[in-house]
Amino acid sequence: MQRTPSRRLFLAGAGVTLALPFLPSALWSRRAGAGTCVPPRRFMAWFAPNGMVMDNWTPVTAGMGWAPSTILGPLKPIRNKMLVVTGLDHESIAVPQPSPTGTPPDPEVAGTGCFLNMVPVDGHAIDTTRTSLDQVLLPVLNGPDCGAPGPWLPSVQIGIDGNSGLCGMADCSFSRTISWKNGMALPCIYDPAQLFDAMFAGGTDIAARQAAARKSILDSVVAEAKSLSVTLSPSDRLKLDEHTTLVRNLETRLQRTGKTIGTTSDFACSHPSRPPSTLNATPSTVVPASFPLFTQLMQIAFACDITRSITFMIGSALSNDDYEFLIGASTPHHLLSSGAGSASSLAALTTIDTWEIQQAAGLLAALDNTMEADGKSVLDHTTFYMSSDIADGVAKNHWDMPVILAGGASGGLKVDGRHINYFPTLPVPRVAGVGPRNPNQNTGQVFISILHAHGILQDTFGLATGGPLPELMP
Repeated sequence: MQRTPSRRLFLAGAGVTLALPFLPSALWSRRAGAGTCVPPRRFMAWFAPNGMVMDNWTPVTAGMGWAPSTILGPLKPIRNKMLVVTGLDHESIAVPQPSPTGTPPDPEVAGTGCFLNMVPVDGHAIDTTRTSLDQVLLPVLNGPDCGAPGPWLPSVQIGIDGNSGLCGMADCSFSRTISWKNGMALPCIYDPAQLFDAMFAGGTDIAARQAAARKSILDSVVAEAKSLSVTLSPSDRLKLDEHTTLVRNLETRLQRTGKTIGTTSDFACSHPSRPPSTLNATPSTVVPASFPLFTQLMQIAFACDITRSITFMIGSALSNDDYEFLIGASTPHHLLSSGAGSASSLAALTTIDTWEIQQAAGLLAALDNTMEADGKSVLDHTTFYMSSDIADGVAKNHWDMPVILAGGASGGLKVDGRHINYFPTLPVPRVAGVGPRNPNQNTGQVFISILHAHGILQDTFGLATGGPLPELMP
């Protein structure tokens, strides 16, 4: 009997399903040309709260030869597969003037509410047209691949809460969500253990039952893994061994850190349908406990085709997670950002910003080191977008936004290592909130460019107009 080709294979046993990486030697096809199938495209949006120290973020020069700034330094190993974009503006979208309601939200919440959709919060709180870029791309990303069905999870929303308990004069969804569909917020998963369950066990109920029995997820499928292994090529056998070892190690780490990140058992717990305003982990431990687990899970989710769309929030708008683990003393992020001005506070913020970029750089490098069947990397078939709710934490402006693009939409975008400065008359290095605004290019045009790269040829997005940015198109 011939098997239908599928990029995504699964091992199943005892009610548990484990996704596997792409194993070419495990596939059979009725068509001789099946080997020419193109790997799927993926999208990831990465939200960093409280802006950046733009003076230390912006490269001094533009073009191909830019020298990494202090904050962007960790991206140097991956710079040829990324773009730094500066000078973009969406102040008039984030903060309509005059205010339609007379009670506009805090600037951070205004920027988070329109982060990936370009629909303002003020005057549009119940706007059913609010649909974020990740959701607009789903029909393209999740279409059948080489005759196989789409990914296990249509899209994934992940976040670290932020621990401020503040909602900034608006519904809390606007500060805690960047993924939206038809005006409805898609809430984040805040617990790496819960994300692990969704990816590998098909739901928290199965994982909870197994955790109670002290039974590893892999135990129920190890026999089938051994059976499959003997049919694989040597290279695929090594890949399968590495994958099962990776999942086993990750499961062990989740068991060890479960109580720190708020789980109720050694492995998994049930969570409320809506995100809580605080986490069980303390503000000074939630980031270091959760961040590395989330980034590793995101790598696996893309590499194993478990999902092709991820949104990730380092923290909510007004995030006050404590970076004591970096600074050495209690350092709530939003309080530091809002009150920054002294040399010491700007230095502490620069340390936090640099650490955030370092985590993104590590994930991008891991995706670039994970190869596809066509000889390119997972990153080559991914579009990665990173920005913030505001540009500068002190000025709280929504112009001269910090934007990073990486990957390239399987060649649909021209991502080649440049720094593109759309408003070169701004002073370099940047000074907090100083300089004229850009009347020509808006942040939403990056999203329009991404849509065009995926074959969605619309020239507006939300309230953003202007068509794609020519500099981003191949």
